[in-house]
Amino acid sequence: MTAALLPALLQAATPVTVAIPETGQATQTLSLSGNLTPRQASRLSPQVPGLVAEMRVDAGDTASAGDILVKLEARSAELEEARARAVLGEAQAALAEARRLRDEGRRLLERRVLPDSEVQAREAALQLAEATVARAQAELAIARERVLQHVVRAPFDGVVSQRLAEAGEWVGTGTAVLELVAVDDLWLDVRVPQQFWNRLGDQVELAAFAEALPGQALDAKVNARVPVNDPAARTFLLRLLVHDESGRLTPGMSARVEIAIPGGQAATLVPRDAILRYPDGTTTLWLALPQDGGWVARQAQVEVLRLAGANAELAGALPPGARVVTRGNEGLAEGESLAFVDAP
Repeated sequence: MTAALLPALLQAATPVTVAIPETGQATQTLSLSGNLTPRQASRLSPQVPGLVAEMRVDAGDTASAGDILVKLEARSAELEEARARAVLGEAQAALAEARRLRDEGRRLLERRVLPDSEVQAREAALQLAEATVARAQAELAIARERVLQHVVRAPFDGVVSQRLAEAGEWVGTGTAVLELVAVDDLWLDVRVPQQFWNRLGDQVELAAFAEALPGQALDAKVNARVPVNDPAARTFLLRLLVHDESGRLTPGMSARVEIAIPGGQAATLVPRDAILRYPDGTTTLWLALPQDGGWVARQAQVEVLRLAGANAELAGALPPGARVVTRGNEGLAEGESLAFVDAP
């Protein structure tokens, strides 16, 4: 008779999916606020004083490394370059003539027409002409460099944040004409209480969110931990590197960082799907407990310490040998018989 009743009993059991809870230490979530700042920011100025001839960019414009952003009036420098080029041409012509005379002297020396001292003089004249050409080439390179110093180029890819000069203004060396900031990579600086210094390692688990992009996690990682530099603050600086190719983040935006710090009280780790929440704030889950060779459902009220991805950390421990129901737990009743699907 027992054998005949088994199919009926199995048929009466509610199929559910269960998981084995894990025990460990709870993870504390530290929520901090900070600001995004540019990783690179430069106030660009010319290398030589001069009159601003052309401002090629304005605030908000993007620039690539090497782009010309500002041009100064360079007429006098260009004339110096032209003169140096002409001097080089004269020196090269003199060098060609000196080389011709040297070669001619060697041929005449072979025929005993020209004395040896004359050939040596021509060799010396050739060396002098070569030195003159080298000096003229250096002078031309200097003149070209002076012309190039009359332009301000972008040292890196970025966005112009401020335009600080206009065409027609006289600017000196060290006078900023614009500010360029890099926005692909940003710093996110947050101040962390000093008691967490030894609990934040390089592999710390964290999530960063910008106020301008609610609900969207940023591509952020820890770059550096800076020790306490203000004894009164009792904090240290945690610097994150945020990579953003979308261009939706800009320096000055506020952001929130949630850091998972391991350690603390004992906790039980269960799948997040096992947690049931009610309008009054009660949080429960359904346990599968062994009874008379089978499994029955028992509801237990729990305290959720933290939600971490697909899991939840619960305060305290669950009964030994219990399983938590992750699927099929919506309509269970107390004491209901259970049948496992893909039982662990």
